[in-house]
Amino acid sequence: MNLGDTIPISIFMDILSLVVVGVGCLVVSVASQMSGSTRGFVVLRDIGLPLGLLGALAGALGISLNASDPALVYHYTAYMLVTAFYGGVLSGFGVFLGGQDPSKNTKPDSPVPIYLATLVTFAVAIWAMDSAAGIKLYFSPVLLGVFAAVGLLAITTKKKSLTGTLADASLFASMLCVMIGLIARFSDYVEQGLRISMGGLVLGLLVYVCALCMSYGTGAQAEINAQRKNWHWLELTGFLVFMYFAPETLREVLQSQ
Repeated sequence: MNLGDTIPISIFMDILSLVVVGVGCLVVSVASQMSGSTRGFVVLRDIGLPLGLLGALAGALGISLNASDPALVYHYTAYMLVTAFYGGVLSGFGVFLGGQDPSKNTKPDSPVPIYLATLVTFAVAIWAMDSAAGIKLYFSPVLLGVFAAVGLLAITTKKKSLTGTLADASLFASMLCVMIGLIARFSDYVEQGLRISMGGLVLGLLVYVCALCMSYGTGAQAEINAQRKNWHWLELTGFLVFMYFAPETLREVLQSQ
């Protein structure tokens, strides 16, 4: 089957990516709805995009570190974007079905289902990261140092709940890792820069997703302001993708023909 008789539908299909993103979104949404916390579609709206970005970047990091044929870079980039696409579609469904009103602080009748769903999501994400690039990659001294320093500063000066503080800290730590990695990359330490910038962004998204999930159990979901945070994560990811995977312009493509 083709899209408009020119593009095969198969390029938009990746079962593994769909399972990783779909399972994480589904278990947290259902757990939150059943426990009396945030409505399932609102959870889907808030968690779909960051979980899709996490899976996309974890896969892209593994592929980039093992790539040997330059001709396959565009194929790898498309594979990465498909995973992010799934997360964006799920968030879009959440927007239309759950509305765009900010989440309210609502404590569940019992937080246990949400905490269990968070553990499932965490396990799925860790498995995806390990399968893509190896979990040891995320325990490098630079990444641990940046996240430990930012986390300690955030917790000692926190003005929000713990989940809100961790959500803010994860974004800031990821921004630092992206910039540190890019400086290394343009100083001719390409692989080291890739490990720091992309690995830091994946680790930050993991911390953020877990903090967001936990907030539905503690009743502090409004403090995270997930819709605004999602835009920041998307902007940071877009910047990283452009710096590492920027495609040829249309002018260059036409000139090569």
